[in-house]
Amino acid sequence: MSDQDLLYRLEGRLIDLEAKVSQLEKAMSEIPKAEPEIPEEAQRRIDAGEHPVRVIRELRLLTQSQLSELCGIRPNHISAIERGQTFGLKTARRLSEALNVPASLLF
Repeated sequence: MSDQDLLYRLEGRLIDLEAKVSQLEKAMSEIPKAEPEIPEEAQRRIDAGEHPVRVIRELRLLTQSQLSELCGIRPNHISAIERGQTFGLKTARRLSEALNVPASLLF
């Protein structure tokens, strides 16, 4: 088999792989994303008045410093939030991504 034949065969396989990857990406985008479930005990703590950020952070076994590293929010700001300081949507989004919960849960 010549180098040119081998090159054509490899190019054909690459095109097939690209098509398959495209099909998989499309199929994955159509799968509905399930909201992560919050354990009953954590929900009870939140309902009892504990701050959701603290409850979920502790559920994930994270310190404020570790959460800070994950979301890029200073530890003292996380501490203030857990004590009741208000925060904006950008902060909520960063915290929700780091904690793997919907942002709406954090308010």
